[in-house]
Amino acid sequence: SHYFIQSNLRYSAMSGQKRLVVLGATGATGQLLIQQAVQRNYLVTALVRTPSKITFQDKNLTVEVCNIFDKAQLQPHVDTADVIMSCLGFPLAWSNPVPHFLTVAQNLSECMKESGKRRVIFMHAWYTDPASHAQASFLSRNIFLWLVIGQTLAGMRLSEKFLETTDHLDYTCVLPAGLTNDPVTGTETDAFIGVCYP
Repeated sequence: SHYFIQSNLRYSAMSGQKRLVVLGATGATGQLLIQQAVQRNYLVTALVRTPSKITFQDKNLTVEVCNIFDKAQLQPHVDTADVIMSCLGFPLAWSNPVPHFLTVAQNLSECMKESGKRRVIFMHAWYTDPASHAQASFLSRNIFLWLVIGQTLAGMRLSEKFLETTDHLDYTCVLPAGLTNDPVTGTETDAFIGVCYP
């Protein structure tokens, strides 16, 4: 698969054990993320609605119930984080952009500004930029991208455009073209802003 990095990264590499807060930790990608993060010695806090969905346990993992749409609940977790990562997904919508991606980005932005925290990473999807739809096949463009996930992509794009307006965040949006359940390769990639990687 391919992915694209959209970022305004000004953040230097971290050293030592750091605290990672994960949103969307109960999804398939989120669960893989928290497992790999604790293996890399991060102190991970997973913010969830349903703790029972996370069956993985580790001394470096804390699972907390949190309404991420409530800034008062979100703020104390942001206060203790070195990095925040979002693997959030929401139900499909058919008539309007899914609003929750933007709401979460705005809430995180306000909480991070309050606490002076900067580093945040969002996992979105390929084709969030409508200009990229021309790269898809006719059937994919007119059925899958438009009818099925079009409003999800539009919602992600709204949050990306919002992030572009911030000056207090070091953000990265990772836009994978597809995700698989294949074994982890362990291969690392040096990422540069605005570049597509095979």
